[in-house]
Amino acid sequence: MRESHTNNPIDERCKAAGISRRELCRQAKLSYRTVESWCAGHRKSPDVYQLWRVARVLGCQIEDLLDPERIADDASETE
Repeated sequence: MRESHTNNPIDERCKAAGISRRELCRQAKLSYRTVESWCAGHRKSPDVYQLWRVARVLGCQIEDLLDPERIADDASETE
């Protein structure tokens, strides 16, 4: 099955690192569905510890994995 990639920080970092989502999941010890849900925007509040593991694999900070537009949209919904 071919991986569907959207324009999001996790996929961008994977591309820059030259690894697939599946390889990211393997190294970060996360399920593929979890990462797929984040990338598709279905899971809006990832666990910070899981994000930390992804950031370690990708060599970046947790903040680099967050989509600022999605955060702004979520914040405006709660106001």
